[in-house]
Amino acid sequence: MYFHVFSMLSEFISITDLQRHLKSVFASEKPMRFVLSKNKITGLVFSKETVKMLMESGMLDQLREELWELNDPETRDIVLHSRKFKKGDGVPFDSFMKNYAV
Repeated sequence: MYFHVFSMLSEFISITDLQRHLKSVFASEKPMRFVLSKNKITGLVFSKETVKMLMESGMLDQLREELWELNDPETRDIVLHSRKFKKGDGVPFDSFMKNYAV
């Protein structure tokens, strides 16, 4: 379903490989890896540098807020209702990356 987005962001790693190579996974230049168990996503691992960047930029706080909003039924209903009246769609990230060679 969202495979194209996931593959663009990083790579997959099995739980077994994560356990065997924990130190190198956190030191990796890859910003994040999706953790698989029995071919299903079970988690997400960020590299040490990515976590440092997220903390310094305030993005972890933003992510926490977004996750809270996703899990709050009232907030989710308000956002869905407001999107009905929004004109046009936002630019998909994949398109943005292609247009600006990111």
